[in-house]
Amino acid sequence: MLFDVDNPPVEPPDGCRHRLLWRLCRALWEDHHRPDCAGHNLTVGCAQNDQLVLCHLARLAVEGLRTANGEQAVASPLWLGFARSRIATGDINLAAVMAEARWHRRRAGPTG
Repeated sequence: MLFDVDNPPVEPPDGCRHRLLWRLCRALWEDHHRPDCAGHNLTVGCAQNDQLVLCHLARLAVEGLRTANGEQAVASPLWLGFARSRIATGDINLAAVMAEARWHRRRAGPTG
């Protein structure tokens, strides 16, 4: 990993493979991971059992930052749930997503 998970840079680091995804996930991270001057997270629901933990959306943002930075992505339950809810509400056009995935696969060329 080429960035600090606790304080990712606003601008994508050198070598970032998906700069737009970086910027979107960094904005999501900032919106849901704002510590106060004592280091406690201001987002409600981010403390569990007196331990400071990343909330659901901040964890989602960190996974997105890692993906943008080129780490091999696995089928994340957070992202799958997020995508399913967006598809169900019509916010994501599944046909367009599949067309883009096919385009990326063709662009990458044969593997193996």
